[in-house]
Amino acid sequence: MLKNGKTNPLFYIGLQYFPYREIETNDMRQTALIVEDDPGTRHVLSSTLTTAGIDCIFAETGAAMWRQLEEKPDVIILDLSLPDADGLELLRQLRQSSEIPVLIHSTRSDEIERIIGIEIGADDFLPKPCNMRELLARTRGLLRRSQRTAPARGEMRRLHFGDWTLDTASRELTIAGGKQTPLGVSGFALLVAFLEHPFEPLSRELLSRVLKREYVPYDRIIDVHVSQIRRILGKQPDGSSFIKTLRSQGYVFIAEVEALN
Repeated sequence: MLKNGKTNPLFYIGLQYFPYREIETNDMRQTALIVEDDPGTRHVLSSTLTTAGIDCIFAETGAAMWRQLEEKPDVIILDLSLPDADGLELLRQLRQSSEIPVLIHSTRSDEIERIIGIEIGADDFLPKPCNMRELLARTRGLLRRSQRTAPARGEMRRLHFGDWTLDTASRELTIAGGKQTPLGVSGFALLVAFLEHPFEPLSRELLSRVLKREYVPYDRIIDVHVSQIRRILGKQPDGSSFIKTLRSQGYVFIAEVEALN
């Protein structure tokens, strides 16, 4: 790392070259907004993503990020240390109006920063420097989960539990009375997994696969996402949580789920 706190692009040289030439040929190309003030890091990120068929637009400041959002990007790769704003505060403001997937990519990567980032609304977190193959895989995973392709007729359903209803076609979570609650792409994917397997223990390894993540013991990102879902859903009438922790096993959803037409 350089004395100014920025990542020396030489760190990435060995990570940037990996054997693939997967150029996407889809008509609907997807776009990543890279919010990063370090030119070397911007170059490596954009080279990695564009080689894989993901277009890139850039913002060097928080103010520029808000302007670039008018271009409707599909995913954001966010640095936390920007010259005019703190990335966590930008994320907090963003989540008031948008559920666009966000991957934090930052040198501020201790466990507390990671937990706060996920709790505020980030979908994933990678430290600088990181393996570009992993960053690409995480970015693709977020893009896949956020795609709103038309579901097959058999998949168009609403799942009802307690006072809540999750529409899996529109990805809308509503409570009795019609108020919608944002979930984010990772929260949606995990909640669907729980609702499809009520009263069945789901391991952290399985839930990591739901998020297209490699399972790493002691990685708390799954736990933080589950805690976030718990806070959203609140308590059942008997005071119990909808999701129970199973020691050394994972989690289990403990409520009846009804599929509505």
